[in-house]
Amino acid sequence: MKLRFLLKNAAAVLVGLLLLDGFCAWYYNPAPYEYAEHRATDVIREPGALYAQAKEGLCVARVDENGYNNPAGIAEECISVLFMGSSHAEGFNVLADDNAARLLDGMLRADGREGHVYNIAISNHDLPRNAANLGRALEAFAPSDYVVIETSEVYFSPGSVYGSMNDAIARMSATEVPLEAISHRPLSKRLYKQWMDLFGKGEADIARVLAQLPLAQAAEGDPPAQIASDANIALANYGAAIAEWMTQLRGTAEEAGVRLIICYHPRLTPQLDGSVTVASSPEYLRAFSEACEAAGVLFVDMSERFLQAYEAEHILPHGFANTAMGQGHLNADGQRLVAEALYDAILEAEGGRA
Repeated sequence: MKLRFLLKNAAAVLVGLLLLDGFCAWYYNPAPYEYAEHRATDVIREPGALYAQAKEGLCVARVDENGYNNPAGIAEECISVLFMGSSHAEGFNVLADDNAARLLDGMLRADGREGHVYNIAISNHDLPRNAANLGRALEAFAPSDYVVIETSEVYFSPGSVYGSMNDAIARMSATEVPLEAISHRPLSKRLYKQWMDLFGKGEADIARVLAQLPLAQAAEGDPPAQIASDANIALANYGAAIAEWMTQLRGTAEEAGVRLIICYHPRLTPQLDGSVTVASSPEYLRAFSEACEAAGVLFVDMSERFLQAYEAEHILPHGFANTAMGQGHLNADGQRLVAEALYDAILEAEGGRA
């Protein structure tokens, strides 16, 4: 009797685990990370893997042969625009054809342009991390015209600026889960991530380390020098520090024969009266924008376009029906608005050539 009782309970636990594993297979099942020899990004997704996400929005997609969110085979053709960024740009929460890179690809190719927009965005790759990897990315994929880097922030700590400029940012772990057997099971992968989040591990630790790094001290007469003792760049020096950073990145892009575009997308914060505000510091946004202009970097600020879309159609570019209003990742509307803004910026940069 005792053995039968134990077997029945063991069977019930197994059935429960299998049901939860099946639920997680579509609810939250990102493809595992792997290291890439080229390090165009710190990590790639498992090439050819199928992933799904319903925690925010809904998407099911297959990773391409290089470990990124693109249709299979396009990397073997000419790449005209290289698209870098975080999970927003990766399009991990929208249908595969709705992410900004694929929409931009369709717009440019409809004009009869050769080459593809190739998306190498990966979750947790913010602007400093992508900037540190920029030279390797351009060498690995050799775009002919542009490289776009997406960012949801315009203020960066001294540590992240220093780490990016000196390629001193700690590389991401190759997998969220240490054991391959676990990383390929949806339930165990989700439980492991929750466990690590509970104890504050992962990217938060890297951010804390970077925040403690000093900004590289400039030689006498060079712009970015004075750093506040609380590890915040004084606003008076912020623009100069960012201009030096952007100048370095522009030089890296020019050496590869392409033009650098930085695309910034802030969140809109809904107010009780039905209006929205842009969730960013106007002072640092202005300083960042002016620094990009001084450095010769094309800066696409989505703030005004997002506000116009809300005024006209009450569109919130971030968030989904199953999340808090306006919070979370870029949704399909946000992705479309970003693609349209980048398309317009490219046309303007080329004097309206279609």
